Amino acid sequence: MFVLLNITVGFLFAQSQTSLPNTKEKYTHSISLNEKRIVEGKLEFKTKGQFPLEWKLFFKAKEGDFAVFYDWNGHELHCKYRRNKFDRDGEEFAKDLIPGNPYRLKGEWIGFYYYPKDERGKRKVSFEKKSLPADKEEFADVQSIPLFKLLEYKEIFSDELLY
Repeated sequence: MFVLLNITVGFLFAQSQTSLPNTKEKYTHSISLNEKRIVEGKLEFKTKGQFPLEWKLFFKAKEGDFAVFYDWNGHELHCKYRRNKFDRDGEEFAKDLIPGNPYRLKGEWIGFYYYPKDERGKRKVSFEKKSLPADKEEFADVQSIPLFKLLEYKEIFSDELLY
């Protein structure tokens, strides 16, 4: 009797799953996979001389005076959110950042970290902080990390209903 009841419930559950509306596109995340990546922004700077000031990225963590964000490829963008460790206003400004959540960022570009090569042609472990104007070849390097002054951020929420 128990087996018959179990099979009936399983059959009804399978029928209810197939009766859901068939959507053509699966929900992936609040940030589209087609959104501009940091590498694409670097290439845009190399060709046009202009780096985007607005991004849709995921928050990773706070490191020192910087909030670290990343894109779908895992490339990072560091955003300065406070002047120094005693800046309470900056800490209050960035208190709502949650790791893994998507954000729309606006800021101004202040420089980049560059990992130079040593005399053997190998990457050095320590970076050099470079200011503007940037050398196009150094900035477009895959290992360079853009630095921003974070002016505004807003968490991105999905408008889709999830089943």
